[in-house]
Amino acid sequence: MAPHRVPVKNHGLAACVAAAWALALFLTPARSQTVYLWTGGSGGSGDAWRNGNHWSPAAPASGPGAAAIAAFATNGSASVIGINLNDGRGNTQEIGCIELLSGPDRIINNSSVSAGGMLMLNGTGGKLLVNAGETSTLALSDGPSRTMSVHFATAGEVNVVHAGARVLLSTKLDGTNGFTKTGRGMFELSASNAIGGPVVVAGGALLLASANGPALGSASSVRIDAGAELRLGASDQLGNGTGLILNGGTFLAGTATAGFAETLGTLTLSASSTIDLGAGFAQRSLSFADSSAIAWEEGAVLTITNWRGVAGDEGSAARLLFGAGGLSTAQLAQIRFADQGVTGAVLTGPDGALTPIPEAPVRSGALALLAFIAWRERRRIANLLRWRTSPRASGRNSRSGDCRWGRVPSGRIRNPAR
Repeated sequence: MAPHRVPVKNHGLAACVAAAWALALFLTPARSQTVYLWTGGSGGSGDAWRNGNHWSPAAPASGPGAAAIAAFATNGSASVIGINLNDGRGNTQEIGCIELLSGPDRIINNSSVSAGGMLMLNGTGGKLLVNAGETSTLALSDGPSRTMSVHFATAGEVNVVHAGARVLLSTKLDGTNGFTKTGRGMFELSASNAIGGPVVVAGGALLLASANGPALGSASSVRIDAGAELRLGASDQLGNGTGLILNGGTFLAGTATAGFAETLGTLTLSASSTIDLGAGFAQRSLSFADSSAIAWEEGAVLTITNWRGVAGDEGSAARLLFGAGGLSTAQLAQIRFADQGVTGAVLTGPDGALTPIPEAPVRSGALALLAFIAWRERRRIANLLRWRTSPRASGRNSRSGDCRWGRVPSGRIRNPAR
């Protein structure tokens, strides 16, 4: 009789499968919202957004709404797409996400001629703006006669996937939860904004280039991760209380050709990072709040490039200021001036200007000079050492009590008794 086999359940395997399935669901972007693909329509002077026939599938009379994704690819020739924000439906247009898949540049603006309004981005799968076009630009802007503010309803992600792509906001951006910039492309803010909360540059570049006020004046902090850049395109782009957190990235403060002056909050160094003051010769300055109480990552190095002190030409200086005592001794030891080849810094003057530690080049020069002199005088030094260790060097003349050995001119030892 065949032995009775008892089925054994592999609970470990079942648990692994369940965990993998849950992880896959967690990592898969939420795409339950309806995707409306742009198919065409009039330019920015009309209400193209709210014409349902301009979308596939056909959108409601109000156009893609809060639970939808508005996607743009090669379909439709209109490069400017208008949203009439004052047509009796209220001054707010809600959309889950705007996505540029490919195709020509697209500009979305307020086509109303009577009132300004708001484009509210509610977010889809954690993303507020997605740009997947390899060389395309997705722009959200004011209309010809009326403004259109862009509101981030929740903290989300501005993902500019390709290095040659760009998302441009030339209108006001607001919200209290901040945002994260990802992808290899550029996100450019060219207007004064009231965005609050933390801003994270996790990839690519975030360019601040507002000509009429700070681009990130209300942000609580800006963090720059490894491989990412924060670029200044003009002066006064950050709030005086906005903290800068360098987490492996680069703060490129030299894109303004006419020079700049920027005042920020405290500086935090979480990983080895770089501050580049730019290769131009106009006067540039970064002023930080007292950061001496901020904990910097032990062993991390802050590299400063294109620094120019005031000793040579104050009018073309590129400086960092922390105020007197604004950095601790340990923090100063973590700073490296790449162009000068010096590690270590000091704060000088009443404004606490960061400068390379002066002792380093002086000490190395002095040691080199001593080494050269010792090499040149090596024979004389050797003879002198032999005389000092000779047993007869300690002998005394009993009649005079003086040393029997005479002077030692020119490295030669002479015995006057001979």
